[in-house]
Amino acid sequence: MEAPECPVCIQPMTVPIFQCQSGHSLCNSCTVKLSPPICPICRQTMTQMRNWQLEDLVGKAIAACPNKNKGCVYKYVSKEMEDHVKECIFREMDCPMGKVFGTCSWSGKLKELLNHFKDRHPGNCANITSNITSNFTIDNISVTNDCRHFYILQFNKQIFFLSFKIDTVQKLGYWLVQYVGTKKAARQNVYEIQINSKQHQKRTVTYIDYCFSDSMDANEVFRQAQCAVMPLIMMGHFIDNSKITFRCLIKLFNKPAINNNDQSKHATTGQKNGPPFPNRHKSPGPHVSRAKGSGVNNTQSVGPKHGPKKQQANFNKK
Repeated sequence: MEAPECPVCIQPMTVPIFQCQSGHSLCNSCTVKLSPPICPICRQTMTQMRNWQLEDLVGKAIAACPNKNKGCVYKYVSKEMEDHVKECIFREMDCPMGKVFGTCSWSGKLKELLNHFKDRHPGNCANITSNITSNFTIDNISVTNDCRHFYILQFNKQIFFLSFKIDTVQKLGYWLVQYVGTKKAARQNVYEIQINSKQHQKRTVTYIDYCFSDSMDANEVFRQAQCAVMPLIMMGHFIDNSKITFRCLIKLFNKPAINNNDQSKHATTGQKNGPPFPNRHKSPGPHVSRAKGSGVNNTQSVGPKHGPKKQQANFNKK
């Protein structure tokens, strides 16, 4: 059934639902805007009494996205609507530069965001194609100072956010690519970060993983180390003259068809449902490979172990 409408804003009801002294119920959005807390229908005082029966009904009802009049056609069970609104591509968006650095107060639609960056933040824009990686050089970098950098990327007519962070408390550096849209669509895109040493030309570290949705807080991803992570003691070898250079490539990941034999293999190995990761290394975390004859093992695990991801580094000594 369709979700009941709020008698004030005529939008689908949202929980929690409070009542006034006469029993009128308003959606949560309208209730929090009341100042003073007077019912707009009967002018009686709003109470802290919840309408539990109506909330239960709303939780089971099908509701259209609040951005329906802006073009969104999706409908969800009301209790799932909050998650959808956070990632709806028709939602009103604040400028990420304002959210991260507090330097911009712009807000608008997703389709307007790229033009805003080109106009107000041109140094934070980059285009990526399937055959070209974007190169980034960040100046004034030091492993002893915290920093945060943000870029907006356009690939295949989609928008992505690239974040780079140095955290001297955790003693880690982070790279994160987020897809602006739903979590499901985000996992159809794979990003690759290649960090190049300015001290040794043939020293590189490559990291490959699925994109996150922008609805996921970047700080939470950093905290859980679910993105590209490098210990600062290691990053120091990739910084020269206070500069660090890296490349970013985004690829569409198409899930291959699985026949019955493949399905039995997956069942045997215990692999979870979802698109398999391309060339995923057995041991997560950064991995160092040295040239033959160097007298050390070919594969050496270093750094934190977090999440299913692949990091490799090649060191060729002259």
